[in-house]
Amino acid sequence: MKRMTILTLVFLSGMLGSCQKDSKNKAAVETVQSPIVTHPATNATQAKPNITGKLVYHSYSCYACSGTKMYVYNFNTNVLTWVSQNWNIDYPMNAHFSPDGTKIVFMGQPAGSGDWDIYLWTIGSSSAPTNLTVGDNLRDEDPKFSPNGFRIAFKQAGDLKLMELTGNITDVVTNTPDIEDGMPYYNDDATALLYAQGAGSSSDIYKINLDGTNNTALANVSGVQEYYPIKRDANTFLYSRWYSSTDHHDQVYMGYFANSTRTRLPFNNNNAEYADAYPCGTANVILSSNRSGTVGGYDLYVANITSGAIYSLSTYNTGINSSVDELGSAYTPN
Repeated sequence: MKRMTILTLVFLSGMLGSCQKDSKNKAAVETVQSPIVTHPATNATQAKPNITGKLVYHSYSCYACSGTKMYVYNFNTNVLTWVSQNWNIDYPMNAHFSPDGTKIVFMGQPAGSGDWDIYLWTIGSSSAPTNLTVGDNLRDEDPKFSPNGFRIAFKQAGDLKLMELTGNITDVVTNTPDIEDGMPYYNDDATALLYAQGAGSSSDIYKINLDGTNNTALANVSGVQEYYPIKRDANTFLYSRWYSSTDHHDQVYMGYFANSTRTRLPFNNNNAEYADAYPCGTANVILSSNRSGTVGGYDLYVANITSGAIYSLSTYNTGINSSVDELGSAYTPN
């Protein structure tokens, strides 16, 4: 997911007019832990992580440009598959695995329609993905499976909703016509959603119960864009944010549900962009970065959240990173 560079455009598309934010909810001070390592180079001496399971991601030269492709990479077999090659879908992107790793849900447009919809596909199937929101003429984006795989949280016309795998909408979690809510992700026990509210410097991260109650700020530094929350475990979550209100390089942080401590992870370097981080086991994340040495603009990397060691995914398969941008990755151990 690329923001005004790449990621934010997915979040901001269609809402360029209007995002108001109640400034009284902005935290004036936030505790940030300083990592031990701040500017590591790509690690060339230690062995790269041994990863099993699957990765899904998309590539493009620019947001909403023709030629967007979706790939699934199998770490176990070292097979990289262009899964969207025969789909009649424009701009397939931002996929998420079901808990058992057999399905993905993603956003895209029926070819030539200009209408964002949510799709469901069984990995390896010869059948086309199922359009779960076909014909509603609304912007349907940012889908994520629930922890049990029975429902999908997504953004529809700027609000958060839940639906079954049949496309039946069961819950309207937010109803805020003047505020953009997006990028939902279930918490560990599926009682609440993490999400991003607002746009640009007013974008903050919140947690809200599925019934719409107890909307609580998790990361809301004044003047700093914070977005793309991903639950890591019962205690922590990953997210992207600007380095500062004056330095808009995206960096990957880890937040804690229990308190306001935020940790800038040690592989970051504010001379480059680091974003779209997704947990890969307990020690690593997979992310996109345009750091020095990339094959294209944004490449995919695996990075250790403690040591800061970072490795290009090209070291696993040379076809993963290309001359365009690789973004929006999700990982499953299954």
